[in-house]
Amino acid sequence: MEIILEKPRKYHVSQDTVAAFEKIILSDPHVRRLNFSDRQVSNLVYYLWRIADRSGRRTHLLPRSPATGIHAGKKQRDLFVVSMGINLRKWMPFSFASGRKSIYLFDAWPSIHDEVKELILHWNIDNVFLSSSQAAERLGRSVSGCHCYWIPEGHNPEDYRFCSYQDKKIDVLQFGRKYDIYHQLIAAPLERLGKVYLYEKEKGELVFPTQEEFLDGLAGSKISICFPASMTHPVRAGDIETMTGRYLQSMASKCLILGHAPEEMIGLFGYNPVIEIDWDDPVGQLRSVLDRYTEYIPFLEKNYQAVVENHTWQRRWERIVQVLFT
Repeated sequence: MEIILEKPRKYHVSQDTVAAFEKIILSDPHVRRLNFSDRQVSNLVYYLWRIADRSGRRTHLLPRSPATGIHAGKKQRDLFVVSMGINLRKWMPFSFASGRKSIYLFDAWPSIHDEVKELILHWNIDNVFLSSSQAAERLGRSVSGCHCYWIPEGHNPEDYRFCSYQDKKIDVLQFGRKYDIYHQLIAAPLERLGKVYLYEKEKGELVFPTQEEFLDGLAGSKISICFPASMTHPVRAGDIETMTGRYLQSMASKCLILGHAPEEMIGLFGYNPVIEIDWDDPVGQLRSVLDRYTEYIPFLEKNYQAVVENHTWQRRWERIVQVLFT
């Protein structure tokens, strides 16, 4: 199997998630890297797509993929790509390569489903693994000739750290996108109580500017606020409620999660690993949890063990290999 890699033109924090999964895939001795370096060609494909998009016929200018890579006496070629949403430059080798083509797709929100379907058909993509169960179900019903599977997000335990419970100095953390409705209810009261509450001050601003600061900050946090994108960004996510990496990152750092657990997450864990928000008294709930924090240590340890044992990128890759080769 060959995995298609592309050096990002501009860094974004979401690339860390893609890179974490790619690292595990590349550790598989049966996988080799395919670095596509012809940026002029990939840029051409990208701009042809955007021009065609304006005309309402997105794929008619794009090169088509060869129909098959299976020849007499030859082993089938397998191509794999990990993608945060649609990344035309990264998918572009599908235009020219024959063989079985598979994608692991994050952020498959309803707004891009039509584009995903067009590209699947145009480039003869055989398998799409999606981080959302709802997206996998919907695309699976609407695209013939392609198999869609739900493979939840994972994490790499060795990439995270945690402080002892006594040494955690950050009371409440809301990293990444914050849920403004909840934030407005708790920010001022937490400040009056003298609690350390960290969150993005401006839209798009990182709470921790570097990866090392992020890992240290998460390790030193008692409570991590987590809501699905369907609540924080409903225009983009629509009604797709999915478990994102922030839940797993928080549990791997032994943070207690307050927020809302997607139904698919409860099914995966076999219990609810999230303390659901008490909307009748959100500040009182936070005070109570912080005052009784040591009582939650068995629950924190249970979450940590569940994540390390069952929800790693290694586990996810093993499942994908099982689907593709058995």
